[in-house]
Amino acid sequence: MMKGLDYDIYFNNTSKQFDERGFECILAVFLVLGSLLLLLLFPIMGFALSAFAYGFLCIGAKSYFIGIATNKYLPIESIFSKWKLAIKAFCLKAATMLLTALWTIVFIVPGIITALNFSMASFIMAEDNKIDALGAMIKSKNLVKGYRGQILIVYLCYILVSVICLVLLASIGTVFMYYFKTSAWVPIIAMGLVFLFIMFVLIIPYFELGLTNVYLTLKKEYEKQNKPKSTRKKMAKSIGDVV
Repeated sequence: MMKGLDYDIYFNNTSKQFDERGFECILAVFLVLGSLLLLLLFPIMGFALSAFAYGFLCIGAKSYFIGIATNKYLPIESIFSKWKLAIKAFCLKAATMLLTALWTIVFIVPGIITALNFSMASFIMAEDNKIDALGAMIKSKNLVKGYRGQILIVYLCYILVSVICLVLLASIGTVFMYYFKTSAWVPIIAMGLVFLFIMFVLIIPYFELGLTNVYLTLKKEYEKQNKPKSTRKKMAKSIGDVV
C-alpha cells in the first residue's frame, strides 16, 4: 500500500460520516442540482446562466462538504456564499473541462491523467478564496502527484457501483416486461426514475463526501512533506556545511 490513502480507513470514515450526516449531504446535492435546473428555465439565457452558476455552486458545495468531513456545522445556505468567486470558479471549470477534453481527443489515457491532476482544484479554491484558477490547478496537480492511481481506484469504485445498480435495475425491468407483457416504455421509465433516485440520494452524496476525505488526506500528506524545517535544524545544517 502506498502512503496516502488507506482504503479501509477511508471507506469506514466516509460511511460513518454519511450515517451521521447523510441528510445534509443529500440536501446539498439537491440544492445545487435544483438551482441549476431552475436557472435552465430562464428563456434564451437559461443554459448560459446555469453554466456560469455551476462554478461557484460547485465551490460552495465543496466548502460545505469539507465542513461535514471536518465535523463542522455550516448553514446549508453557505453553498451560495461563494457567488463572489463566480468568475474565478467559472474560469476554473472551463479550463479544466477544456484541457481534459483536448487531451482525451488526443488519447484517452492523457485525458484521464489530466482529469485526475485537476480533481482537487475546486476543493483548493473552496478553502483559499484568494487563489486564482491557474493557481488552483497547479496546486491540485502538485497535491495529487504520486497518488493518481489511488484516486483513480476511488473513482472506479463509484463508477462500478453505479454500473452494477444500472444493470440490476435493467434486469428487473426486463423481467417485469417479460412476465407482465407491458410496453417497453413502462419499465424503462420506472427503472430510470429509480436509478436517478439512487444516484442522487445515495451514490452522488456519498461520492462527494468520499472525495472530500480524499482531498483532506492528500492535503495533510502534502503539508507534512512540505513542512518547513525548524530554525534549529537549519542552523545545524548551516554549521555542518561550514565545518
